[in-house]
Parts: sequence; C-alpha cells; structure tokens
Amino acid sequence: MSEASMTEEPPFDQLGTLLPGDCIERRPGTFQRFDFHVGTVTVPALLWCRSEPTGRLLIAFNGAVRRTQEKDPQEIFQRRTWVDDIEADILFLSDPTLRSDNRISIGWGQGTQGRYANPAMAQTARFAAECLDIPAGARLYFGTSAGGFQALQAAARDEGSRALVNNPQIDWTKYMPTFVNTIAGYSYEDQPTKDIAIDHPDRTSVAHAFAAFGHIPRTRCLINAASKNDSLAQLPALVAALPAQAGERSCFDVSLYSDVRGGHNPLPRPATTTAINSILREAINE
Repeated sequence: MSEASMTEEPPFDQLGTLLPGDCIERRPGTFQRFDFHVGTVTVPALLWCRSEPTGRLLIAFNGAVRRTQEKDPQEIFQRRTWVDDIEADILFLSDPTLRSDNRISIGWGQGTQGRYANPAMAQTARFAAECLDIPAGARLYFGTSAGGFQALQAAARDEGSRALVNNPQIDWTKYMPTFVNTIAGYSYEDQPTKDIAIDHPDRTSVAHAFAAFGHIPRTRCLINAASKNDSLAQLPALVAALPAQAGERSCFDVSLYSDVRGGHNPLPRPATTTAINSILREAINE
C-alpha cells in the first residue's frame, strides 16, 4: 500500500436513495454511499469495488458502535479502511436501528414496531450482489458480535451463500442485560425478553431463523472459549437449536480459540482478513 493510500481516503459518491429495480454500476476505487429503501425500512449502505472485477462480494456488518454527538451512527461503516486487504468487492451495511435520535449502540437489526430491519438488510445485500452479477456462492456475509448476528440473519435469507462470524450473538436475548433491555424497550415496547423470544424466535435466535427459512448457510464461526458469554451462553444456544433442522446436514463449522486478554473483542485485523480471503478463494474455486 502506498503512503498516499494510507493517508488519503478514497472519494465518496453520494447516490441518494435507491429502490428495488434500480441498479448500481461498478466504480473502482470509489466509495458509493447510498440508502436502500425497501418496504418500511431504509438501509444505509456503502459499496467499494476493486480495480478489477473479482466475482466475489463481502457483505460486512457493524458490531457495537461507539456513539458520539458528532457522528451520525448511520454514517459509521466499520472496517472500511480494510478494503485494500480484502480480495473482493465489499458492501458495508449499517444497522437502521441505530439513529441520530436515539442513543442505541447495539441493535441486532431489530428496528422498531413495523420496521424490522434484518430482512431489509438482507435484501440490500442481494440487490448489490445482483447489480454486480455475483452469484450466491460467492457472497460472504461477515460480522462480529452483533454484526455476526446480522450477518447470519442475512445469510439465512440468501440460499447458497456463506458466512464468517467471530463471537456472534446467536441469541441476542442472552447477551448483556443492559443492551438487551434497551432493545426490548425500543423495538418491542418493553415486552419481556422471554415473551419476545416466544413470539419472535426467528428474530431473536439465528438458529431459529435457519429453521424458519429452511437454510443453514455454510458458516465458519470463530468463538473465543475464554469469553464467558460467547462460550457459556451463545455457543449452547446454537447447539440447542441446530439439531432441529429437519435432519438436514449442517455446514456450520465452529472453531474455538482461547484468548483471555482478547475476551469478546474480535480477532485482530491480520487474522480476520486472512480468514476472509481464505473463504473467498474457496468460493471462487468451487
């Protein structure tokens, strides 16, 4: 990477609001910022295309967002500085649940009443992939923590796609009570989380979403065994729900590692981009 590329961010093209039936053209070396409006939800999105078509697309989701008064959360696209490290075009998606008029930092794509966001995020990913003529098998959904939950929700709706997640919430109702209660209040009008899980199992648990859509995406799930919530709450939630998939053979590969200092934090950039590129190469070679 040249010194200039390390200090100067590529230009942004503002495309405005796009609708189903519109299309995006490849503009190599430029961030294309657009909002995709589908149904009652508007999804903030940022597309990056490499200099040459790769036939692959990484769809990246935000984890927890650090809120500041100066920054609109819908303009935060985590890991966008990694674009030169990843061997694919990249679509970054921001959770519509996080807005400038609230203080939410983790939303799990739950949106608000009548505006459930995860289906719209999945449709935004398919929209961009179809514009770029990238088949499902070459689409990799990626995220960590809450971003991992959203990535798995989107991949469940895109048959044939793949996912790479690191310390994801499998069931967000089993995460830290402060964040869980915030979303129960904001997205479900203070309904008890136990009732939310009963009424909306596919919205709270990705394993139940797999059952609802009859599709388990080919997934590599990296979990830190030294992170208590990930190993003692999220992993059991996955194991408990996956066997109910009507006898379908699962392609959900769980890899454990141990990093006491790292805890719930995602793996470092080199390890993450290496894992991403490895899966992308597998996808194109099949």
